[in-house]
Amino acid sequence: MNSLRKKIISYFLRLFTLPRVKELIAGYARMFLGEADRYSTGIKTEAFETKETFTILTKFIKKENITREEKKKFKKHTVDILRSSGVIVPVMLIPLPFVGTLLLIIMDHLLLSMHIQLLPDSFYPKEKKDLLTPEGIENDLKKDKKFIF
Repeated sequence: MNSLRKKIISYFLRLFTLPRVKELIAGYARMFLGEADRYSTGIKTEAFETKETFTILTKFIKKENITREEKKKFKKHTVDILRSSGVIVPVMLIPLPFVGTLLLIIMDHLLLSMHIQLLPDSFYPKEKKDLLTPEGIENDLKKDKKFIF
Protein backbone atom coordinates (compact mmCIF):
# COMPACT_ATOMS: atom_id res chain seq x y z
CA MET A 1 0.00 0.00 0.00
CA ASN A 2 2.82 2.36 0.91
CA SER A 3 4.70 1.73 -2.36
CA LEU A 4 1.53 2.36 -4.38
CA ARG A 5 1.10 5.68 -2.61
CA LYS A 6 4.71 6.63 -3.40
CA LYS A 7 4.23 5.69 -7.07
CA ILE A 8 1.08 7.80 -7.31
CA ILE A 9 2.77 10.79 -5.66
CA SER A 10 5.84 10.52 -7.89
CA TYR A 11 3.59 10.27 -10.98
CA PHE A 12 1.75 13.47 -10.07
CA LEU A 13 5.01 15.25 -9.24
CA ARG A 14 6.38 14.35 -12.67
CA LEU A 15 3.12 15.34 -14.33
CA PHE A 16 2.80 18.74 -12.64
CA THR A 17 6.43 19.67 -13.24
CA LEU A 18 6.11 19.30 -17.02
CA PRO A 19 6.52 22.73 -18.65
CA ARG A 20 3.24 22.43 -20.58
CA VAL A 21 1.29 21.50 -17.46
CA LYS A 22 2.93 24.28 -15.42
CA GLU A 23 2.02 26.77 -18.14
CA LEU A 24 -1.58 25.50 -18.26
CA ILE A 25 -1.99 25.73 -14.49
CA ALA A 26 -0.48 29.25 -14.49
CA GLY A 27 -2.94 30.24 -17.23
CA TYR A 28 -5.86 28.97 -15.17
CA ALA A 29 -4.56 30.87 -12.13
CA ARG A 30 -4.35 34.09 -14.18
CA MET A 31 -7.89 33.54 -15.48
CA PHE A 32 -9.15 32.97 -11.94
CA LEU A 33 -7.49 36.18 -10.71
CA GLY A 34 -9.02 38.11 -13.61
CA GLU A 35 -12.44 36.68 -12.83
CA ALA A 36 -12.07 37.44 -9.13
CA ASP A 37 -11.26 41.04 -10.06
CA ARG A 38 -14.33 41.18 -12.32
CA TYR A 39 -16.57 39.88 -9.54
CA SER A 40 -15.17 42.27 -6.93
CA THR A 41 -15.63 45.21 -9.33
CA GLY A 42 -19.15 43.99 -10.07
CA ILE A 43 -20.00 43.84 -6.38
CA LYS A 44 -18.70 47.38 -5.83
CA THR A 45 -20.69 48.71 -8.79
CA GLU A 46 -23.79 46.84 -7.65
CA ALA A 47 -23.45 48.36 -4.17
CA PHE A 48 -23.29 51.86 -5.68
CA GLU A 49 -26.33 51.16 -7.87
CA THR A 50 -28.24 49.81 -4.86
CA LYS A 51 -27.49 53.03 -2.98
CA GLU A 52 -28.88 55.01 -5.93
CA THR A 53 -31.98 52.80 -5.96
CA PHE A 54 -32.67 53.43 -2.30
CA THR A 55 -32.18 57.17 -2.80
CA ILE A 56 -34.83 57.11 -5.53
CA LEU A 57 -37.07 55.00 -3.29
CA THR A 58 -36.78 57.50 -0.43
CA LYS A 59 -37.69 60.33 -2.82
CA PHE A 60 -40.76 58.36 -3.85
CA ILE A 61 -41.75 57.68 -0.23
CA LYS A 62 -41.37 61.37 0.62
CA LYS A 63 -43.67 62.08 -2.35
CA GLU A 64 -41.07 64.12 -4.18
CA ASN A 65 -41.11 64.29 -7.96
CA ILE A 66 -39.24 61.51 -9.76
CA THR A 67 -38.04 61.94 -13.32
CA ARG A 68 -38.65 59.42 -16.06
CA GLU A 69 -34.92 58.58 -16.08
CA GLU A 70 -34.98 57.86 -12.35
CA LYS A 71 -37.98 55.55 -12.84
CA LYS A 72 -36.06 53.62 -15.51
CA LYS A 73 -32.99 53.38 -13.26
CA PHE A 74 -35.13 52.21 -10.36
CA LYS A 75 -36.77 49.45 -12.41
CA LYS A 76 -33.47 48.27 -13.87
CA HIS A 77 -31.63 48.26 -10.53
CA THR A 78 -34.50 46.54 -8.75
CA VAL A 79 -34.42 43.73 -11.30
CA ASP A 80 -30.62 43.51 -10.85
CA ILE A 81 -31.00 43.32 -7.06
CA LEU A 82 -33.57 40.54 -7.33
CA ARG A 83 -31.46 38.68 -9.88
CA SER A 84 -28.31 38.88 -7.76
CA SER A 85 -30.07 37.85 -4.56
CA GLY A 86 -31.63 34.89 -6.36
CA VAL A 87 -28.32 33.66 -7.77
CA ILE A 88 -25.43 34.82 -5.62
CA VAL A 89 -26.88 34.31 -2.15
CA PRO A 90 -27.78 30.60 -2.50
CA VAL A 91 -24.42 29.78 -4.10
CA MET A 92 -22.49 31.64 -1.39
CA LEU A 93 -24.35 29.76 1.35
CA ILE A 94 -22.34 26.62 0.54
CA PRO A 95 -20.27 26.15 3.71
CA LEU A 96 -17.01 24.99 2.11
CA PRO A 97 -14.42 27.75 1.52
CA PHE A 98 -14.08 28.95 -2.10
CA VAL A 99 -16.48 26.27 -3.38
CA GLY A 100 -19.30 28.80 -3.73
CA THR A 101 -17.05 31.21 -5.63
CA LEU A 102 -15.76 28.51 -7.96
CA LEU A 103 -19.28 27.21 -8.54
CA LEU A 104 -20.48 30.72 -9.37
CA ILE A 105 -17.63 31.27 -11.85
CA ILE A 106 -18.26 27.91 -13.52
CA MET A 107 -22.01 28.50 -13.76
CA ASP A 108 -21.47 32.00 -15.13
CA HIS A 109 -19.09 30.81 -17.85
CA LEU A 110 -21.26 27.88 -18.85
CA LEU A 111 -24.29 30.11 -19.19
CA LEU A 112 -22.27 32.83 -20.98
CA SER A 113 -21.30 30.25 -23.60
CA MET A 114 -25.06 29.85 -24.20
CA HIS A 115 -25.49 33.66 -24.41
CA ILE A 116 -27.23 33.86 -21.00
CA GLN A 117 -26.12 36.48 -18.49
CA LEU A 118 -26.65 35.03 -15.03
CA LEU A 119 -25.44 37.97 -12.97
CA PRO A 120 -26.53 41.63 -12.93
CA ASP A 121 -25.28 43.95 -15.67
CA SER A 122 -22.59 45.51 -13.44
CA PHE A 123 -20.65 42.21 -13.52
CA TYR A 124 -20.19 42.48 -17.28
CA PRO A 125 -18.00 45.42 -18.33
CA LYS A 126 -18.93 47.59 -21.29
CA GLU A 127 -15.82 46.63 -23.27
CA LYS A 128 -16.19 42.94 -24.03
CA LYS A 129 -12.87 41.10 -24.00
CA ASP A 130 -11.26 37.81 -23.04
CA LEU A 131 -13.64 35.34 -21.39
CA LEU A 132 -16.43 37.81 -20.82
CA THR A 133 -18.05 37.02 -24.15
CA PRO A 134 -19.30 33.72 -25.54
CA GLU A 135 -16.84 34.10 -28.44
CA GLY A 136 -13.95 34.46 -25.99
CA ILE A 137 -15.03 31.31 -24.17
CA GLU A 138 -15.26 29.39 -27.45
CA ASN A 139 -11.78 30.57 -28.47
CA ASP A 140 -10.37 29.54 -25.10
CA LEU A 141 -11.97 26.10 -25.35
CA LYS A 142 -10.48 25.65 -28.82
CA LYS A 143 -7.03 26.47 -27.41
CA ASP A 144 -7.49 23.95 -24.58
CA LYS A 145 -8.41 21.15 -27.02
CA LYS A 146 -4.87 21.32 -28.39
CA PHE A 147 -3.48 20.33 -25.00
CA ILE A 148 -3.25 16.55 -24.58
CA PHE A 149 -1.38 14.77 -21.79
